[in-house]
Amino acid sequence: MSRELFGRNKEFRIIEEMLDSALAGEGASALMEGIIGTGKTTLLRWSEEQARQRGMLVLSATAAPTERRFSMGIVHQLFSCLENAGVPSAPPGQGAPHPAPVDPQYLHLSDLYKVISATSERIPILVTIDCIQCVDRDSLLWLGFLLRRIENIRVVLLASRRRGEPASDQHLLVEFMESIRPDRHLHLEDLSPSTASRLVEALGSCVPGPAETLIADSGGNPYLLTQQILATPSAEQSGDGDRRDSAADLPIRLRAVKDRVLCLLRRLDLDGLRVAHAASVVGGSAMNAELIGELCSLSVEDASRSLEQLAECGILHPTSLTFRHPIIARLLYLDIPRSHRAVLHQQTARCLHNRRFAPADITPHLVQAATLDEPWMATLLLDAAEELLPGDAPTALQHIETVERHGVPEQLALRIAELRVRTLLELDLPGSVPAQYALLGLSSGHRELAARAHRLADTLIRLGRPQEARQVLNGAQSVRDKGTAAAARLSRHLAHICMDDGACAGAPRGLERLESVMLRRIGNGESASAARRLCRMCLATPRTPYGSPSWYYALLGLIWAGDFDEAQSHIDTEVRLAVQEGAATRIAEARSVRALLHMHRGLLTEAGHDARLALTALRRIGADAHHMGALARSVLIDVAVEKDQLAEASELLDVQVPPAGQPAAWWHLHLAHSAARALGRLGHTRQALALVTYCERELGRRGISNPAVLPWRSTKALICAGLGNLPDARRLAQQEADLALRWGAPFAQGRALLALAAVSPVGDVLRLTRRAVDLLDAEEAPLLYAQSLYATGHAYQQDGSTVRARELLHRANEVSIALGADGLVELVQKALRDAGGRPDPRKVSAEALLTPSERQVAKLASQGMSNRDIARLLHVSLRNVESHLTHCYRKLRISGRGELSRFLPADDGEAGPTLLHPHAAAGYHRHRQSA
Repeated sequence: MSRELFGRNKEFRIIEEMLDSALAGEGASALMEGIIGTGKTTLLRWSEEQARQRGMLVLSATAAPTERRFSMGIVHQLFSCLENAGVPSAPPGQGAPHPAPVDPQYLHLSDLYKVISATSERIPILVTIDCIQCVDRDSLLWLGFLLRRIENIRVVLLASRRRGEPASDQHLLVEFMESIRPDRHLHLEDLSPSTASRLVEALGSCVPGPAETLIADSGGNPYLLTQQILATPSAEQSGDGDRRDSAADLPIRLRAVKDRVLCLLRRLDLDGLRVAHAASVVGGSAMNAELIGELCSLSVEDASRSLEQLAECGILHPTSLTFRHPIIARLLYLDIPRSHRAVLHQQTARCLHNRRFAPADITPHLVQAATLDEPWMATLLLDAAEELLPGDAPTALQHIETVERHGVPEQLALRIAELRVRTLLELDLPGSVPAQYALLGLSSGHRELAARAHRLADTLIRLGRPQEARQVLNGAQSVRDKGTAAAARLSRHLAHICMDDGACAGAPRGLERLESVMLRRIGNGESASAARRLCRMCLATPRTPYGSPSWYYALLGLIWAGDFDEAQSHIDTEVRLAVQEGAATRIAEARSVRALLHMHRGLLTEAGHDARLALTALRRIGADAHHMGALARSVLIDVAVEKDQLAEASELLDVQVPPAGQPAAWWHLHLAHSAARALGRLGHTRQALALVTYCERELGRRGISNPAVLPWRSTKALICAGLGNLPDARRLAQQEADLALRWGAPFAQGRALLALAAVSPVGDVLRLTRRAVDLLDAEEAPLLYAQSLYATGHAYQQDGSTVRARELLHRANEVSIALGADGLVELVQKALRDAGGRPDPRKVSAEALLTPSERQVAKLASQGMSNRDIARLLHVSLRNVESHLTHCYRKLRISGRGELSRFLPADDGEAGPTLLHPHAAAGYHRHRQSA
């Protein structure tokens, strides 16, 4: 099937019915009407092929604008087909004389009709006329004569008309069209998106890019869509995969399309092409006859008439006056000489400004204008650039560079420098540093200097240049010596930088007392509960703004203290605020820290997702190798370790240890620790030991002994055990267990106990792992809980208690599968088989997820009861019911009560444990350990 015939099933059916009716002795006619490229000619050719297959005679003619002056030209084309088929074209012998004088022209029309009629008695005929609007007047007169008598002979007449083109004789054409049945007046439209997608699939081997883009550019027009695909080089043809869809080569690749459109426009009227060119420049919602008339030096009436003709022939939409096919708009735009385009843009911008259009309608024209010859133009571009930041930094930079290209007004120089810095922060973080240094030298007031020094220091920290950041802050002496609030902020920021790279141990001077005490307690690991209270006080609004360094210190303190739920609420809010603001650095920080929290909770899929998004944001601005990029890589390595995908994360393991004495950024320690764990799993124990020793040295220099912050002792103990150094391994693991006990966070104690059990004698393993199971909360830290279940089950198996071992290992299997911890799944299932169990890796029990109260409430809700009715039935508060349901949704990973029935069927009590989807892994109720 020809490409232009996709989606023409209705037309096929009508034409086939007409051909069959001619074979049965009844003639018929139809008119196919459409805009350029909708397949009218192709459908005529298809009809001719169908007629020949049925044994019909085909008479075909094509009208052209250049042959309109030739009388009966189309008739001659048709009758030459008769001669070629061996059918005589002379009229039959004269019949009886007419009773009255007859017009000779009528006799001629009648004689021609008789030839067609006589021929159709011997063989059915299909007559096709392409471009009926271009048929000469005399031929059109005869076609109308034939059409009004066609039902009496075995002839099918098919004609096509391109919409919008002027006819040779409009009166005769209207009469011709009115003689056709309404149901056989076929309007060919552009293809629907689904049909256009089928066409793209049919040309799949040629498609160079996304089908959606091609379909949108062509508007679903089959001719334009096909030409775009066939004229664009594929990735293989272009070598480097570049589609070269540039403004320079588009008219060359689509020369045939452009020439065809230009011919059509030149036939409309004298102003058609000029108006189309102006419309391609204006574009968008600003299009109107008054504006087009001003650009083309036409009256509003003349401009309106030209726009209506463009809409009639399918170039513009009839209501919005926008281009139906964006690719035609681009071809017309590129057909305008470059210098004239710039002038048209400048005139358009001025006209829109005078008519008080929105800046968003004006700025695209100012960017392309020949000159910015009026003061408001540069100001408008800078205002638009400021509004675009940070969401659309590339466009903002384009506006700024436009103003600079035309000459920066002196009064706007400082504003342009500030906007350029803000833009580069979202596009090229390293490239923003020189611009920030230059802007720092232009600062006049104390607050201005402090704010710019603060921003530059932040940028340098994110690029791994902490010493330079300290120099910037120390250099702002004119602010610090005044003792102003700006100086206090600089001092505090300097303290944060010193903490990040370890220049000052503990909490340096310059911080508020509450923050200083909180950091000291966290670093020393004195009391998780006390630190938790201090963190909550720091996070209280408006004491600490979201996203500030102090806010992040308090949030991390909550995580290290084990208050995952409250930390989750805060970081979710920060991610939402960061996305709304659109700043790449803030988004990366928020997502990286949320990935760290997900990792602590054992939610591997969520952790990996956030870490990858953070790295993508940082990579876009050239900062992925520093700062939060290190944390995101750290989380990705940890996820790979738990998912047993170390080979895929091998490129992340290249971690360089700074020389002794050189400070390291804080998150680089996390990266080094995660890489050490992964290298230890891979058997590269020497490299792993070097990295973990580096972490030990740096944390010691910073005065941080809290094992909840970075469990380097546990990691080093396991590495030492792998090297056969059990005494050092047990000493390190015992130290971490003692420090974790002092800190008091259950997850830190459980993690330390599991590490200690891994290097302890067989007789102590069961005692330690049972303590870990008792301490850990399955809802807070499900992955760590599953690891403790595995370790305890394995210990019971070694002790000979296989029944108890199978029970624990089954539960560990369910949790680890639900979390996607493939490495742990493999270990658990092997131990389960050794203990005589039969693991089913696809099943997770809802019974293991929900507490009895939650299960009871969820079952009633799944049966359609409202929260109020459930509360009344169970004699509990409405808030209690809502809380239970919220926990159920989170544990089952569902969005609402409508999905509860999948897990809690009506016959739940008799059916046994309900099976969960493998990804339902929010948390499990605490395992009830028996003595």
